[in-house]
Formats: sequence, structure tokens, C-alpha cells
Amino acid sequence: MPRVSLRPLLRLWPRVRPYRGGLAIATIALLLASAISLAFPQVVRYLLDAAFERRDRSRLDRIALGMLLMFVVQAVLNYIQTYWLSATGERAVAGLRRELFAKLLSMPPAFFADRRTGELTSRLGADIGLLQGVMGHQVAEISRQFLALVGGIVVLTLMEPRLMLTALSVVPIVIGSAVFFGMRLKKISTSVQDQVAQATAQAEEAFSQIRVVQGFAQEGAERERYGSRIARVIERALQRAHVRAMFFAVLTITTFGAITAVVWQGGVMVLNNDLTAGGLVAFMLYTVTIAAAIGALATSFSSFQEAIGAAERVFELLETDVGISDPPSPTELHRPVLGEVELRDVVFRYRPGAGDPVLDGLSLRISPGEVVAVVGASGAGKTTISSLLTRFWDVDEGSVLLDGVDVRELRLHDLRRVVGTVPQDPALFAGSVRDNIAYARPDASAEAVTAAAEVANAHEFITRLPLGYDTIVGERGIKLSGGQRQRIAIARAVLKNPAVLVLDEATSALDNESERLVEAALERLLVGRTTLIIAHRLSTVQRADRLVVMDGGRIVEEGTHAELLKHGGIYSRLFQMQWRGGEDLAVALSMMKEEGV
Repeated sequence: MPRVSLRPLLRLWPRVRPYRGGLAIATIALLLASAISLAFPQVVRYLLDAAFERRDRSRLDRIALGMLLMFVVQAVLNYIQTYWLSATGERAVAGLRRELFAKLLSMPPAFFADRRTGELTSRLGADIGLLQGVMGHQVAEISRQFLALVGGIVVLTLMEPRLMLTALSVVPIVIGSAVFFGMRLKKISTSVQDQVAQATAQAEEAFSQIRVVQGFAQEGAERERYGSRIARVIERALQRAHVRAMFFAVLTITTFGAITAVVWQGGVMVLNNDLTAGGLVAFMLYTVTIAAAIGALATSFSSFQEAIGAAERVFELLETDVGISDPPSPTELHRPVLGEVELRDVVFRYRPGAGDPVLDGLSLRISPGEVVAVVGASGAGKTTISSLLTRFWDVDEGSVLLDGVDVRELRLHDLRRVVGTVPQDPALFAGSVRDNIAYARPDASAEAVTAAAEVANAHEFITRLPLGYDTIVGERGIKLSGGQRQRIAIARAVLKNPAVLVLDEATSALDNESERLVEAALERLLVGRTTLIIAHRLSTVQRADRLVVMDGGRIVEEGTHAELLKHGGIYSRLFQMQWRGGEDLAVALSMMKEEGV
């Protein structure tokens, strides 16, 4: 038989410990409320005996009033214990949700490259939602039912051992059924969660690429894909429903069979004057209490199996090795940061043992304030350099240095605070224009945000928007044009004021007017900064102090625009192939390689 382990749920205790004061209050209230519940059948026994045996009206009235008072006290105690247990569980799970979100934020891009975002959001939502349900209210219910079960067994054993043996005869069957069906429910529920996560991931992917989906008229195909995933969810969910239904059927037969046996045996004892009518009713109430407790615990057991699966998945993510993290004893960057960047004999592969390295023994030094453009065909390793500089990945061999300090010796926050990036396809959030610019420095004043927008040639178009800086840009900035999004990204970089700037050709996808405005903004942004440009266009290359031509992960040419033209190498031949400023350099270089030029 598979072993039932509550260890994944017990690992929630460190998250519950800060709220142990409220947990203690709830525990005391729970114990008192359970004691009153266990006393209730005895009160009923005295009430019935007063009516049928002694025929004492005054005693009957006093017992009835006492019973009402018990209910009032129990209601207050139930409120206290339910509130504090639920509040403790909700706060603990909320802390776990924040912890998991923080963990995911700390993971490097390599982690997300191997996982679909929708699956991770499902873990953050659906899996922790299951834990929230268990911790929020089921813990209170399970605790109450457990005390009712144990207390009822003890009282019944003291009252009438013979009837107790009859009532307990079904317990092994119930426990065995709970374990047998519970383990299967855990396995099936985990599969259901997997299928839901995959469906969520597929839906999120379709929503994020809605223009592509609609542009290629693939709505029907996406509906079919999502429908097939939901069909698999339903299939597994129906299997889970079947197992649950079988479990409850077995539970019903065993518990009510035991109750029937107890009623029959108790009736015989009343006929033999071995038990009063009130005693039989009290015993019946205890038996029903025990049966209800067993049923509730068995039901909760299946829910716990689902929660255990969710907890295992959550803690698996929490315990995933970050891979790239702060060093144990970080080195402090000198102030002010000069911005000297150096790559020494760098060898890098995105996956260990994955063929030829992306960068193979690369060495490059960029002096403070120098503008260097990196040119190369697609896959030459240009963007990889910027990823290593910000430690999105770590080198396999060699080192990357900032102001003479290996970036692996710096705090990630300190490193990334002084390196700014303007990507080719800027990523905007769904908030306002102001929020997107201020993302670089959330405490920036409105004046600072406006000043950054003016430097980026964005202030004019922003003021023409319906709500100005408070205009919502939509998911990924969908309400703005490409040039507008790019200028907001530049404004964000201006506000960050980095010592080192990485430009991944910020104008390659823009029309002429937008390109002119963005180019002017970039000219201002480059002043006084060490700049690495991933170059695709001639206008960008000519802006650089030095050109670096890459091929196969190595530097094959290096010099100024004029020097490389005079040299007559790859760059010169490329230029002579009637290359125009609007032509994509990476594509042209790739064509040269294919033609063997």
C-alpha cells in the first residue's frame, strides 16, 4: 500500500509560525466548543429521562434552558475558532504566494526558457488556491471533526463498551477505503492540475500573440487546440469524480450499516432494561457524531491528497536552484561607476554540451564613455554579450568585468542598476505611460518623468494622448505605435541613468519619421555613457567609436568605420554590396556567408 505522507503540508508550518498567537486562541476556542458538543448528547439523555422516567417538569425546563445557553456559548466559540483558524491559514498561504512569486522573479531567463509562463501562473494560482482552501477553512473543520471523533469514542466506551465495539467495527474499513481511494485521488488530481496548467499556458500564449493569431486567421485552430486540452481535463476530472463517488458509496454503506447495528443492539438492551431510552438516544447521538466525523474526515482526506500534490509542486519550485544569485560576500562597486566593460576569453553555451559554443574565447574591452557597435550575422553571439554583462547567464569559461570587477562578484541589484537596455522590441506594461517610464525609478517625481520624456522626444506625443501621462497603454503597449513605444523605452532608460547602456538596434522596425525622432533621442542618451550597440543598420554603425565584427562566436574584425573600409575585409565587402542604411546588416552578412563571399 502506498505510504501517505503529510510532509509537504507540514512544511507550511514555518509560514504559520508567525501567527501562532491567533492559532492558540483558535485552539482554545476549538477545545471548549468541542467539549460542549460532546456534552450535548448527555444533556439530551438527562432531558429525556426527566420527561419519560421521572416526569419532572421543572427539571425538564431547567435542562432545556441550560441547553439553549450551551448553544449560545458554543456559537461564540465556533465564531472565534473559525475566524482565527481561517485568518491564520489565509495569511500563511498569502505569504507562501508572495514567497513563490518572489522566487519566480529571481529565476534567470534560462529557467523560463524551459517552462511555459502559463504553467507557472497556474502554479501560482491554481495550486496555491488548493492550499488556500485547505488552510483557510478545512483545517478548522478537520480539527473539529477529529476532536468529535476521539471524544465521542472515549465517551461511548465509558458509557457502554458493548455498543462501542459494534460502532467501531467499521473503522478499519473506513480507514482502508480512505487510504486506498485517497492515493488514487491524489494521482488523478495531480494529472488534472497538469492538464489545467497546460490549457492555461496555451490560452495565455494565444492571448499574448492575438495579432498573429488573427492575422493568420488561426482562431479556429487555437479554439481546437484549447478545446482538446480542456477535453483532457474533463476526461481526468471525470475519472476523479468516479473515484470520489465510489469512495462515498463505500463510506455510506459502512457508516450507516454500523448505525443500524447499534440501533438494533441498543433497542435490545432497552427491552432488557439494561439501558434507558434517554441513554439509547444519547448513544445514538454520539454514534451519529462519530459517523459524521468519520465521513467528514474521509472527505477531507481526499482534499488533503489533492493539496499534498499541490504543495509538492509549489515547494519543488521554491527549492529549485536559482543558479544565478548574489555571491556570499559581494564586492562593492566603486562610486561613481566608470563603465569600463571587459570580456576575457569568454566561452559560453546556452546548454552544457550543446555543440559549438555561442561565444568561443571572446575577448573585448570597452573603455569608459566609448561607443562600440557589434556587427554579425544572426547567431553570431551579439545579443549574448549583453546577456552575460547583466548576468542573465553566466560564462562557462573566462570572465566578464565591470570596472575591473568580475560581475559574478557583484550583487545582482547593484550590477543591473548601473546597466540599462533599450531593446529592439520594447516591453511595456499594461499601466499608464507614467508608470512605464517611472518603472526604472518608482520614486521619481513627476518632473523627473517629464524631463526624461523630453530627452526621449516623447513628451510631445504623450501630451496629445487622451489622458496625457495617465493614459493606459494596454497589454504590451498595444495602444501605441512602434515609435511611441520605443521612445517610452528610451525615456525609461534616461530616467534610470545607467553608466553602461546596451542598445539592441532600437530603430530597425520603425518608419522614417519615428526613426528620425528615436535617433535624435538616442544621440542624447549616449552622451557620457559606455555604450554597446547591437548593430543592424549603417546609421547605427557610423555612430560608434569602434566596430566589432563577429562570426562564429569570435571577433574577426575590429576598428573604426573608416579603418574597416580601408582594410578590405568582411565589413568592407559588405559595404560595397550596395548596402543601404535601411538594409538589415545581419541579413546581409548571412547572405554573404551563404554565397561564400
